[in-house]
Amino acid sequence: MLKALLQLAAKAEGTEGSAETLAGADALLVMNPSFKPSIEMGPRDNYSSSLSRWSSVPGKRSAVIEFDVELKGSGTAGTAPALGKLLKACGFGETVVAGTSVTYKPASASIGSMTLALYWNGVIEEIWGARGDASLKLEDGKPGILHFTFTGADFSVADGAMLTSGVAYESTVPPAFLNASITIDSYAALVGALEFRMGNKVALRPDANAASGHKSAVITGREPVLSMDPEFVTVATYDFFGKLRSGNLGALTATLGAAAGNICTITAPKVQYTNITPGDKDGLLSLGMDCLLTRNAGDDELSIVFT
Repeated sequence: MLKALLQLAAKAEGTEGSAETLAGADALLVMNPSFKPSIEMGPRDNYSSSLSRWSSVPGKRSAVIEFDVELKGSGTAGTAPALGKLLKACGFGETVVAGTSVTYKPASASIGSMTLALYWNGVIEEIWGARGDASLKLEDGKPGILHFTFTGADFSVADGAMLTSGVAYESTVPPAFLNASITIDSYAALVGALEFRMGNKVALRPDANAASGHKSAVITGREPVLSMDPEFVTVATYDFFGKLRSGNLGALTATLGAAAGNICTITAPKVQYTNITPGDKDGLLSLGMDCLLTRNAGDDELSIVFT
């Protein structure tokens, strides 16, 4: 089979833990896919007149599907992008203002489960009862990349054809991370890279009534963080180390794109520095910054808005 011939399809589940029937309309563009099944094997440590081992008993099973998606809008302001359904299954709420914007912020309730499948040219790897974790990497001059890790309560691997009918991939081109108007704590820092990690804690719900031993995967908590690499400047310009010492909370904002329907604005209202490591970028002094993304009113530590 050819590695480059692949589709991923994903669909929100009507009933948690029950696999949906996937169709061409559920397909979206992804990069760097992987499928990792897991089966707990129960040993049988019986004693006999031989030291030879007994076979194990297959028990609870689950699987993980990981992949990357370009950060881009639908091309129409107020219309949710294809990646929106993935964010929702990773603990984001979606707010649509028709003709204007689509906003994604962390949610603590009503997080739906999802069925996902990788369609190789001849084999289908599918998981269901899945929820996931997400991270976003922004590098100077490159498109933004969202990385998704979905844990499924069960899986199957079977021969099957790729999707054909109804497949229509989103045609917008992702904007580069340029002219981004980045500010952190009201300071226009010289930054080459930002990486946001939601840090979702995903657990499998035990269910002995299920064939896999699991009802579904569920998000039990999150620990969102940010890393960045601003250029080192004088204390008078911006006191990074002083802000670290004081536990200062400052807002971050950055914007990608300029075309309506494909503008992405990322904000974090309360960023707190937790560690600084001096660095060197081609002879320029830089700072490796680790930060917490903390709440303002709650469920708002990160906002991704498409306009």
